[in-house]
Parts: sequence; C-alpha cells; structure tokens
Amino acid sequence: MGLRSFIAVVSVVAVSLVGLQGCNKDAQKIAPDTRGKRGETCLARNDCDAGLACIGGICAKNEFNIDVTAKQCTRVECEVTEDCCGNKATEAPARCQGRNEICSVPTLPGCVANICTSDITCGDGTCRPGTCTGGVSPGTACETATDCPKDTCNISTGYCNINTAYTCATDLSCPQSTASCSTRTCNCQNPLYDPTDPICTDPDCEDICLLRCQDSLCLEDKSCKTDTECLALGLQICDGGRCVECVKSTDCDQDNDETCEKGVCHKPCQQNEECPLFYECSKGDCVYHGCNDDRECILAAARNVQTVPGEGQAAASNSADDPRLYRCLPNDADPDHKTCKIPCENDGSCGQFQVCDKGYCKFVGCDSDEQCRNYLGIANQMTSDSKPFISTAKCESPADITTTK
Repeated sequence: MGLRSFIAVVSVVAVSLVGLQGCNKDAQKIAPDTRGKRGETCLARNDCDAGLACIGGICAKNEFNIDVTAKQCTRVECEVTEDCCGNKATEAPARCQGRNEICSVPTLPGCVANICTSDITCGDGTCRPGTCTGGVSPGTACETATDCPKDTCNISTGYCNINTAYTCATDLSCPQSTASCSTRTCNCQNPLYDPTDPICTDPDCEDICLLRCQDSLCLEDKSCKTDTECLALGLQICDGGRCVECVKSTDCDQDNDETCEKGVCHKPCQQNEECPLFYECSKGDCVYHGCNDDRECILAAARNVQTVPGEGQAAASNSADDPRLYRCLPNDADPDHKTCKIPCENDGSCGQFQVCDKGYCKFVGCDSDEQCRNYLGIANQMTSDSKPFISTAKCESPADITTTK
C-alpha cells in the first residue's frame, strides 16, 4: 500500500469516529462557565443569565411585573383664565380697539399691487385712477391754451394735447377720442396705518395677557370682537368671538365647489387618493377607516407611514423593526377601527413607560398625582411675567378626563 493510500484510509477512520461520537447520547455538551449579567454584551438568548434576554446585543431584563392601570396622567395649568394671567389685564381698554391695524399693518391683506381695471381685482385694496395718454386729436386745432377747453395747446403741432396729469378710470373718461386710460394699479396701502398715532405707544395697550384657560391648559387666545382683529391671523371674519375663514359657503370658492364647514372652506373629495393613507373618501369627506388586513400594514410600515392619526404605534416602533412583523389588530382607543401593531412577547420588546399586556404594548398608567409629576417631569416650577402659573400633574381616569375637558 502506498503512502497516499494509507493516509486516505486513516483520514476516513478518523472522520467516522468523530461522527459516531457526535451521535452519542452521552456526549458531553459544551456550555459557558458563566452567563452574561445585566448590561453585558450577548449574541443569543442563552448567553444571558436566567431572567434576562439578549435585547439589542445587551443582556437586559425582559419582564418587569408591572400591572397596567386604567388611569392616565394629565397636565393642569389652570381652572379659570385668571390663573393664566396673574396680575396682567386680560383685555385692553376700549381706546386700544384697532391698535394692531393702526400700528402694525401697513398694507392690506390679500391685496397685491398689480395692474387693474377695477376694484374687484384688488381684494381689500382699491384700483388707483390712471392717466390719459394718446397724443393729439386731429380735429382740434389750437393757437393758445384757451382753444383747448380741458387740455393744453401743443404749439409745435398746432393741436390740443392731452394733459398727462388728467386722471381717468376708463378710456371714456379721457377728453379726446384718441386718448386711452393707462397705468392703473392696485392701491394696497392701509388707510388706517399710522405708527405715529399715540395709541401705538400707549402703555395701557401693551403687555395684555393673551392666554386663556382651555382644557386645563393656558393657551394663546385666538378670540376676536371685530373682523380687523383677525387680519394678523390671515383670516377675514370674526364670527361669534373667534376668527374663521368663512361663515357661509358664499365666502368660499364656489367655482371649485367649496363649502363652509365649521368656519373653514372645504373642497369635497371625489376619490380615496385625495385623502391621507388609512382614510377613505365618503360623501365628499376624508374619513379615517384604519387598516383592513395585515398586508396593508406591512406595506405601510415598509414606507414608514404612521397608521393612526395623532397616535403613535401601540407597540415599540423602532425604525429597525421588520415591516413583516406588523399586524392589523384592534385599536384600544378606537374600537370601531383597527390599527397596525407589532404584537409583543415580553416587556423588553416595548418602549419606555410600556409593558406587554395581553400581547400588546400598553402604557403602565398611574395610581397617584405624584407618579404623574415624575412622568411629566414637573419640577422646579417658578412663576414669571410671561408664565405666572404653576403646572401640576393629575392622575385621572379616562372618564374624568372626558367629563372635565
């Protein structure tokens, strides 16, 4: 037997012995001497100690034994408007009426200094008079100015000449048939604007508290008493104490079938594609309908689309999550519609302030106001001229929140 043949036979025998040992039930299993502690790196679940899971390459606790409560945390800043304003006046004296338009609005909103033929094309502005141009009327000869009843005599031509200072609104306003009315432009200057008016420096008109107590929060006041107060907000109409875009459908663009709905000009939709995703066009309105099936959620998640208006994912929605994990499941906040979620397996797969409850990540809730103060981070509160109130935290049931808001 040659040397090469001998080596081949030995190799086959060695491989066979290893294979037999691998199939032996009594073969010794190799296990790490110690498993990873909390915070240590890992590659797989069994790299970590009992009670820990390998999450993001780190041994971390994945079950926290925290019960979910039905109560939620709310921030409270006021009960009445006076709580928001301290010693400041909530209304300016009557003499300050229209101060913003007089002191801060030099041009009229919605007016552009374009060429015009009438006031209709100038919005809130007016169409300035033009000047007559066009030269000499051949049939009117002259030697002196008295020969031209309204205009001047052009001595070099011997005819009455159009006075360029003669103003007009139409060609018919010009005294000679060959003349035309031109250079008409929109006058957008606010006739009330006068920054030298004493009202602009009146201290009683300044430092007025514009905050109002709404839903227990101090929010900027958008109320009004006159239409002019709405100009700064880009709106035109004061209706029932609030600035709106319209009060009736004729205030809107009826050529585009717009109608006035709750103070806003609304153009009806005709098909779903005019609406956001997870909405459908129903009788001219975009209405939220949620998801229909798992595949819809997978495709939306792949495009990183938010599936619930005003609400984040119920499960942890890390950008690294595989879109194929999403499912179309019931929405706790809206039982009539489904939403896209990733079912959880343990607390460790949920975001902060959440635990895995019945297969879904849920906010842990609260039992006391002090817990909410910690959750909302309300601490070291101080009053000031711009913020004369102190924020507090309350732990309330959803029913109480609905009743008080």
